[in-house]
Amino acid sequence: MECVGPSLHDLLRQRHCAGIPPPPEAIVRAVMWQLLTGAKKMHDAHVVHRDIKTNNILVGDDDITVKICDFGLAMRMDASPPPYEPVGTLWYMAPEMLLGKPDYDALVDTWSLGCVMAELINGSPLFVHSNAAGQLAAIFDVLGVPDETTWPWFSSTPFATQVQVVTCVKQRSLLREVFPKTKLSEEGFQVLSGLLTCNPDKRLTAAAALKHPWFTKM
Repeated sequence: MECVGPSLHDLLRQRHCAGIPPPPEAIVRAVMWQLLTGAKKMHDAHVVHRDIKTNNILVGDDDITVKICDFGLAMRMDASPPPYEPVGTLWYMAPEMLLGKPDYDALVDTWSLGCVMAELINGSPLFVHSNAAGQLAAIFDVLGVPDETTWPWFSSTPFATQVQVVTCVKQRSLLREVFPKTKLSEEGFQVLSGLLTCNPDKRLTAAAALKHPWFTKM
């Protein structure tokens, strides 16, 4: 890795230390188009990366060309039947993986890409905690706690039972408040919110995200 850097994580950290603001939306769109195109290529080949994060994205000399690297945790879904173990980096792990869903699929990668997109826009990770339960709480603090309408499977999990005893449970998503129109256009927000959808059945695939109107301005 030291021979091929820098990573997107390093670049964002350097910009922050130098007092440079996060990249503009046009750059975010160009980077996300490349990452989603790479993810679609992987998923079409039945490969799930399972550890997409800014550390595992290499940035070219032009500061805009990006490539996904480090396939140490990747697997071929057509050759590896479930159950699957939860693996990856906590801050980028999808809710279904954190909840122990044994038959998760390629949509765990698109969740991770949503986390990367949020980090590109804000300059820092969106969901940060040191353990799985806290990570889920950090996610639901921003996106709201799922219910039977948004994610029927969630209500049967042990974590959901624990959440129900809390008197003040956030049901409404605050994602738009975190990413107002001054930071992200409506079309860009639709991509971000589609990737950061807790219920994997409703989450954008890489292929679907690439068809979104946000990318027609490429």
